Formats: sequence, C-alpha cells, structure tokens
Amino acid sequence: MPTFPSSLRLVYLTVPVLLLAGVAPSFAAAPAGGLWPCIQRKVPELAAGQMWSGPPIENLKWQDDRQVADLVPVLAAQRTSVDEATKQIDAFAVTLGADGKQRLTLLFAGLFEQINARRSRIMNGIERYSQHQIELSKRIKEESLAVAKAKKAAGAELDNAKALELERQLLWDTRIYDARQQSMTAVCESPVLLEQRIFSLARVIQEKMQ
Repeated sequence: MPTFPSSLRLVYLTVPVLLLAGVAPSFAAAPAGGLWPCIQRKVPELAAGQMWSGPPIENLKWQDDRQVADLVPVLAAQRTSVDEATKQIDAFAVTLGADGKQRLTLLFAGLFEQINARRSRIMNGIERYSQHQIELSKRIKEESLAVAKAKKAAGAELDNAKALELERQLLWDTRIYDARQQSMTAVCESPVLLEQRIFSLARVIQEKMQ
C-alpha cells in the first residue's frame, strides 16, 4: 500500500468529501441571486431618497461648479475620514451666499453620483471574484476525483508518483481557495462602508442647509 505525507492525506480525507457534493459549502449557503456571495442583501444601486430630503438632484450639472467639482472627489475618497470631510463641508458652507442651498445640493449630487458609481463597480468586482471562486471550486472537485483515481491505480501498480503530484496540486488549489474565502468577508464590507459614508455626508450637508 503506498504512503502519502500526512498533510496531503488530510486534504484528501476532508476537502474532497465536501466538494464531491457539488460546490464549496460557502457558495451553497450564499443568498439566491446569481453570483452574489455576500450575506448582505444585494442592492445594485442606492436611491437618493433613502438619505436625502433636500431638493431633487436628478440631471444636475454639478461638474459645472468648479469649487464643487474640486471638492467632490476629495470628500468621496475613503482616504478622507468622515471627520475631515465634515470639516471641509463646513469650510465650504461658510463661503456660500444666497445660493448656498443650491450649491450644497450640487455638492450632494456629485457625492452621491461618485460614491454610488464606485459602489456599483465594487459590487461587480465582487461577483467576478465569486465567479473565480466557483470555477476554482469546480476544479478542486475534479482534482479530488483525479486523486482518488490515481490513488487506486497507485495501490495496484505500486507507483504513487502521479497520485502525489495530483494531491500536491489539490492541496495548493485548496489553500488558494481558502485564503480567498477568508478575505471575502472584508470584501463584502466595502459596499456597506460606502453606504455608511454617503449617509453620513448627506446628513452633514443637509444640516448646513437649515
């Protein structure tokens, strides 16, 4: 009977058993709705009415206001803390005159557009990430079947070199899969953090309009 390194035997005995059922357990438990893997409900786009009670922002050309256009990307950037963004909104608000409400509305329109667009791009990226994981899961399933077949052949032929090589590949792919799965929680938090950011900044802007 051929022998195998203990770490490889462990992979053979555990991971393939789960994968032979179909797909990786985490994807089997994911919410219905295509490739979306996160526990958070998928909302492709935010609605301004969820956070904004000011004037309508549809079709506003906020880019035409040079000061607003310069400020929007700074406020939208996650490297700018919400506290710092609040200070910059305060500084902007004190410079405004009679058209203050209109220009603050432009500021929110720009922020909402940019953050919503970034959030949508991230969510599309999450689904691509999910697709890669599903494909890797399928490959691991195929590799586990190949390992089982090679082990059976090795037992008959007293040659386990092929089985060892296949099992090493299975171990490598499984490690990659697991590492990616561990980072999925943080990845899934990204849209949530953007939602919290635009809600917070919307509140700050509206306070300046009162």
